[in-house]
Amino acid sequence: MLRPQNLILLMFLIFSLLNGQKNNDFSSLVDKSVQKIYQNPDEAINFIQSFIISEQNPEHRLVLQNLMAQAYAMKGDYVQSVRMSLDKENNILHQSNQDFANLIRDYALAEQYQNLKLYKQSSKLISELLKDQSLYKSDENYNITIAKIYQLQAINFSVNKKTDEALSSFQKSNTYLKSQTAENFIIKTENDLLQASIDLNRKKIDKAKTVLFATKQVVDNKSEQVFLYSLTYERLARLSFLDKNYSEAISLLEKALANVEGVDYLVLKSRIYDQMAKSYLALQNEDKYRFYEKLFVDSKAKIDASQKEGIRYLLKLTELREQQSLEQGRKDASFLTRFLLIGFAVAVAGLAIYYFFEYKRKEELAKQLDFFRNQKSYFKKLSDAKADLSKPAVEPQIEDNNNLQESEVKQPKKSILISKEKEDEILQKLDELEKSDRFLNKEMSLAVLAGQLETNTKYLSEIINKYKGKNFNLYINELRVNYIAYMLKTNPIYLNYKVSYLAEVSGFSSHSAFTTVFKSITGMSPNAYIQQINQSNK
Repeated sequence: MLRPQNLILLMFLIFSLLNGQKNNDFSSLVDKSVQKIYQNPDEAINFIQSFIISEQNPEHRLVLQNLMAQAYAMKGDYVQSVRMSLDKENNILHQSNQDFANLIRDYALAEQYQNLKLYKQSSKLISELLKDQSLYKSDENYNITIAKIYQLQAINFSVNKKTDEALSSFQKSNTYLKSQTAENFIIKTENDLLQASIDLNRKKIDKAKTVLFATKQVVDNKSEQVFLYSLTYERLARLSFLDKNYSEAISLLEKALANVEGVDYLVLKSRIYDQMAKSYLALQNEDKYRFYEKLFVDSKAKIDASQKEGIRYLLKLTELREQQSLEQGRKDASFLTRFLLIGFAVAVAGLAIYYFFEYKRKEELAKQLDFFRNQKSYFKKLSDAKADLSKPAVEPQIEDNNNLQESEVKQPKKSILISKEKEDEILQKLDELEKSDRFLNKEMSLAVLAGQLETNTKYLSEIINKYKGKNFNLYINELRVNYIAYMLKTNPIYLNYKVSYLAEVSGFSSHSAFTTVFKSITGMSPNAYIQQINQSNK
């Protein structure tokens, strides 16, 4: 006959075994869900949804919801992604005081910030998260979440051109991928591909090639890993493009695209369309270029619109929670007092918005006046510099610093001592640059130009700031904008080109970057400038 204390011990052992089995079952469910996300996000959403309905454990439900949010993000549906991980309807999941639930919740918010290109907010939250030493536990659930957080941090660093910090964070992420699970394999493969992309950008081609071909061998043997396969081939295509093997790049991109045919990976497909358009443009196949450029522009427009809606939704949720918190803290305040405060805040906000837009309008008008005022002398210099207008020289030196917007002029640094002879030499070479079209090279950077001018980056930066009244980026961008403005004015065929093609010709990395820079310099969008020329011609 069992004694009472033995009976209690036996019951405890049975409960522990059952609880351990339940946790193992949930880990298997998570692993299977992650695999499905990287095979077909729509199927993954349906699969995960069927388990959320019956799941009683709030921490488990929180994990499953974030997996669904990830699937929606890969589809490019950022509103649904935000809703799944942060919506007020799921407040019950955010009321848990357990450390793991708090970790998952904060990770989800950092990921949403990054998905919506709010990199500053994402970086700040991640830095605060990683300072918490209580997170570092010998627990698989913690380990894989921390690995994901370091991956997010690495991507934020990469976006901000902090390549050394990004590579360090990728390495830290890998150290937490200890178990042999499908999810760990996927995160590790993504880390490898992202590090290879950084090496490509740093021109460490051999290092990137080694990683990419090793990854190719792995994904070729894992046909079920649809997303990773296409992502790997898209990165390999970038490698071929840099080697100027454009036909091979197209072949690799076709394989990547065929593999995700019928699968709703909008973000990945958009990148593939962009690479296809660039490759066909390099081969001067205009029909194919226009076909894939349209697919890219359409998909990018959907993604941008979704991101904007996602930001609005996120702000709406944040505002709602702040209002709820405010109401809880001020529940004893009178209705009249709150009404007056809100009315005053709305009035102040309305005035602030009005003056802001009025200021922006005047600022844009001032930019337009300055731009057109400088055009006459600029065009004359170009005409005198070259007889061949098909490749005109660009941008004269603008010595009048008062014509620059105050925000564009780099703040003075400690002066660097440069001899007068060296200054004259660099200025002469800059003048030659302005009369060429070398600044249209997309790879142009301060280091590249310094190498071409046979000087160092500190001297070059100092001369540009001192004599041009602007930093290097603004200097190159103004050259490019004036170049395309000149072509639009003097070569009517350019008026028929799409803005995306004008961006490509003038050396910008994307349609959106070109439009933003063009408007910041001229005070109007490229389309508005083209319309103005058309009206003038009529």
